[in-house]
Amino acid sequence: MKLIDNWLETLLKAGSIRLAAMAGVIAGYLAANPDQTQALLDLLPDGPLRVLASAGIGLFVFSLATGARLVTKGSSHADDPA
Repeated sequence: MKLIDNWLETLLKAGSIRLAAMAGVIAGYLAANPDQTQALLDLLPDGPLRVLASAGIGLFVFSLATGARLVTKGSSHADDPA
């Protein structure tokens, strides 16, 4: 395994890494402020829909991060005369 030449630039441009960092910051904030966590949970409907809504939010964030890794930001072969 070998590190790519422009690893720092690639790391800073990666959308999935930005999303993961943002999710980590939000999770840290909510862990440090349980009253805010409870206020957010109170916004969700009671009963089994609360569990489904929580799972749906998690799935949505996961899909965003996965999609950011799968989708390219422009044509990588635009300069190649093929």
